[in-house]
Amino acid sequence: MKRLSTTVLRNSAFGLASQMIIKILSFGFSVLIVRQLGAEAFGQYSAVAAFGTLFLFIADLGLSPYSIREVARWRDLPDGIERANALYGNVLVLRLWLSLLAGVLVIVTAWLSGRPLVMIGAIALNSITVLLYAIQGTSEAVLSGFERLDLASGARVLNQLAFVFLGALALVLGFGYYGLIIATLLGVLLMTYACWRGVQKLGVHPGRAVSQSWPALLRASLPFGIIGFALGLSYKFDSVLLNIFRTDAETGYYSAAYNLVFSAAVFSNIFNTSLYPSLARQAVNDPGKLPKIYQRSLGYLILLALPIAVGVWALADQLVLLLFKAAYQPATPALQIVIWVLPWMFASEFLGYIVLISGQEKYVARSVLISTGFNVALNLFMVPVFGFIGAAMMTVLTEVVLVGQYVLILRSLVKEFNWSKILLRPMMAAAIMGAIVIALRPLPLVLNVAVGALVYGGLLLALGVLGKDEMSFLRSLRRPAEVA
Repeated sequence: MKRLSTTVLRNSAFGLASQMIIKILSFGFSVLIVRQLGAEAFGQYSAVAAFGTLFLFIADLGLSPYSIREVARWRDLPDGIERANALYGNVLVLRLWLSLLAGVLVIVTAWLSGRPLVMIGAIALNSITVLLYAIQGTSEAVLSGFERLDLASGARVLNQLAFVFLGALALVLGFGYYGLIIATLLGVLLMTYACWRGVQKLGVHPGRAVSQSWPALLRASLPFGIIGFALGLSYKFDSVLLNIFRTDAETGYYSAAYNLVFSAAVFSNIFNTSLYPSLARQAVNDPGKLPKIYQRSLGYLILLALPIAVGVWALADQLVLLLFKAAYQPATPALQIVIWVLPWMFASEFLGYIVLISGQEKYVARSVLISTGFNVALNLFMVPVFGFIGAAMMTVLTEVVLVGQYVLILRSLVKEFNWSKILLRPMMAAAIMGAIVIALRPLPLVLNVAVGALVYGGLLLALGVLGKDEMSFLRSLRRPAEVA
């Protein structure tokens, strides 16, 4: 348990530090992009990214998460390196071929959907990055399987630094979002090289690809691929529909609000990606300790998500005005709705990982397909009629449906959780904090947020949500790892 805690702490610390650097850079730069491009051009830029995301699953088909789990299981075996080498070589070559197919499909789809030539050209240019992601993603999966997320995180920081520097230069020179796409391409190139070098330092090298093994490999990874496809579709389908049925400006408003939510979701992603390989190994070595870890981890995620959602909902108009221009005020109601996806997203991601760790990825795939089908069907009606308000509502409802399915799958586990401590009391604290934040709206925004954070923390202590158990857990994370 101590070794697991220390490994997760190292991965979370490196991941959090690097992701905070990334997010601070990308958040500040995204604000600059929104201001510089304006709603219409930013809407086109967001739609270009959305088109690429819809087909990104084809370039992977679940091979990355499958590789992470398998490498994590093999790493302590006598022939673990040999197995990792073989898997690395096969996945690398297979993903390169799949990336070529994905690039062709996204360009053809953009043309068939009647996108302007300027957007089709941008989508074609953006699809080159998919080839680089084939190498980078495969290498990062190996790093994650060996629980070296610190190396992968360093590569991502390098990518973001390059993108910010080159993207800012492109904006200054007036190259528009084409310049941003080129900056993205160069940043991904640097990240790819860094991940490749990181894998080499671990002593892992791609073995000879054996095409006869690919069908079995694809069958094993297919449930992960279905999950990736469905999640990508549910997260980006609304942006594509907005661009087709509404206007570039409305796509820009919605994307500005949506991006704020995903900036906050980074905390959940860091925590879960750090836990995933460690818990996959724990499930083999000592599964009896997992339920307690699951409850504590889910509780921490809920503790973090609730005050963010309540605070952003209460102060959405002030946040939009502070971060963007007054012209983006139409994005405020969309932000007030879509921010409520955050607690559900934190929960769905973690619960999904629990199911994956248990080896029941087919149930995750089924759940994600159902929730995505729900999303796509209703968005086809909601977006043309209600625009980004309909899209925001569907984003929240989709995660609610997904969490509900995971709870049913894990009902024998979650019924043992102390829901009063991990949900009801944090909800009470967040509600009181929200009321105080609303009452203090005349105060400067930064001061109001600080007061709200102090109130929330004090209430968690007063209600017994945080106490001796948490302090003991944090102290255990600080202890040195046991020698294996």
